[in-house]
Amino acid sequence: MTAITNEPEQGLALLDRIQPFLLLSAIVVGLLLAKVAPTIAATLAPLVTADVFLVLYFIMLGVSTRGVMHAFARWKPTLLAIGINFLITPLLAWALGYLFLQDAPDIWVGLILYLVTPCIGWYLVFTELAKGDVELGVSLLFWNVVLQILLLPVYIALLAGTVVHIEIADILWSVVIFLVLPLGLAAVTRWQLSRFAIPTEVTPKKIALPYLKAITLMVVVAAMFASQGTVLFDNPSVVLKMILPGVAFFVMAFLLAIIAARTFRLGYAEFALLAFTTTARNSEASLSRSRLPRSQVRWWP
Repeated sequence: MTAITNEPEQGLALLDRIQPFLLLSAIVVGLLLAKVAPTIAATLAPLVTADVFLVLYFIMLGVSTRGVMHAFARWKPTLLAIGINFLITPLLAWALGYLFLQDAPDIWVGLILYLVTPCIGWYLVFTELAKGDVELGVSLLFWNVVLQILLLPVYIALLAGTVVHIEIADILWSVVIFLVLPLGLAAVTRWQLSRFAIPTEVTPKKIALPYLKAITLMVVVAAMFASQGTVLFDNPSVVLKMILPGVAFFVMAFLLAIIAARTFRLGYAEFALLAFTTTARNSEASLSRSRLPRSQVRWWP
């Protein structure tokens, strides 16, 4: 390898090592901004969607469109991820609420909303950092978006005995913003680079992309906590009530991914993807469109 090829790899390794510190720093910056300048912080919510789009675009620059199409036919890891996310997780969400939140039905509903909605973007970021199967992850993005919005009203009706309204247009909007556009734009970018016969060793993907992704991810995290920081500060009791069931879920979901991967003999790349797609939660596509009046909350005995 040439020196220019090795340098980005060394830089990426450094970014990998300091990534937890960068994420924690972004959280602190976001919360401080929410505390010091709440009016400004509240206006940053649209920045989250825009930056998640950018992060996904950067990731998809290294993804083969043909590989993504082939990934749709890889039924074993796909069905495992769908089964855990949309069959086991809803039951686990209800059980954790039953154990920890019987005295707080509104928070119980919030826990269900949070846990039954798989992430529609973040898991790709961490899957790539862990050297997981990003192409399979992109194919799962479609199922995560469509199934959670279609099934969320069913989950709430069955598990909470109430009704949420989801606009059908949200399905198309989320698929376009978080799948079609970044994947299509990345394909066009790769095509343009190939037209000029730019060597892979000096493409932006090899030189600057790791740093661009890291910066964009930090902006996303800071903007997310800044835009929602006031809600956290105003509801400390809710945050405290969510800690135990939240930690329990992440531990159990990760162990479930390990068991499933070993039982069905998945490779490391598939396991890394399964671990992140089954633990990453909180889809802005579904949660931001849900409508759940407090007066409608009731629980099955």
